[in-house]
Amino acid sequence: MTRAHSPVVSQRRVLAEIREAREALQLTQKDVAEALDWSTSKLIRIENGTVGLSITDLKALLLHYGITDRDRVETYVAMAKAGREPGWWDQFKRTSSPEFVKFLGLESAAVILRQYQLHLVPGLLQVPEYTRSLTAQVTGDAEVQERRIRLRTQRQARLEDPELEHFFILDESVLHRRVTDGESWGTQLRHLREVAERPNVTLQVLPFKAGWVEGMQSSFELLQLSEQTNDLFLNLEQPDGDVFFDDVIGAEKAAQFIRIFYRLEDAALSPEETPDFIDKMLHRLED
Repeated sequence: MTRAHSPVVSQRRVLAEIREAREALQLTQKDVAEALDWSTSKLIRIENGTVGLSITDLKALLLHYGITDRDRVETYVAMAKAGREPGWWDQFKRTSSPEFVKFLGLESAAVILRQYQLHLVPGLLQVPEYTRSLTAQVTGDAEVQERRIRLRTQRQARLEDPELEHFFILDESVLHRRVTDGESWGTQLRHLREVAERPNVTLQVLPFKAGWVEGMQSSFELLQLSEQTNDLFLNLEQPDGDVFFDDVIGAEKAAQFIRIFYRLEDAALSPEETPDFIDKMLHRLED
């Protein structure tokens, strides 16, 4: 698998490296901040990625941690610089939260994406008519609607890369919940049918007959950001907004949801059975 370039991933990687260097020396954030004559809050914000990491601050941290090998220092500096490069998602900074913009950068670079959706067709699989109907229930602003459609379309570009893997599990309720008119709903179902045939996409439906499966209470998305199986980012959907867990803060949480996803996979219809199930939904619609 290859990783698409992402400034967000580069920034995330260099921050993980400097955190690990500090922890290897058994230094607290307060210890380091006092030694560098910084406020503790400054180091906390740097490590959390809530403020930018300047090259000067990076070199000061590396020197304090005893990292002086020229090649290693230059590698970290290059990663930090790459983390400041613009990405296509930056155009949505003015209309989206910083957390969601970060998520877009990570999603674009993930080598494996796993998503369970309890209520709606995932954004990566939505046709424009479906997205427009959803957005129209929130705002009547046509410009906002078109911006969200454009965002969905740009996110979906990753599906065209055969080296990036995608695993989707849709609760059967998703296929019954029409958020569009009949014609547009047919377009959406046919699109799901077509996407299911792509070699880099595995689509499964969790049928009602499967009964209760532990962990099916919330929709979630798991991003695997490298060949390392524990290099994960979790997006957990909640009624009051998405909650994000990265590989440092939420490693245990992400690992828990990987296990949940595997249980849902086992309970769902197989990838071979799912297209036939969607065909049945299309026949009902036509009748």
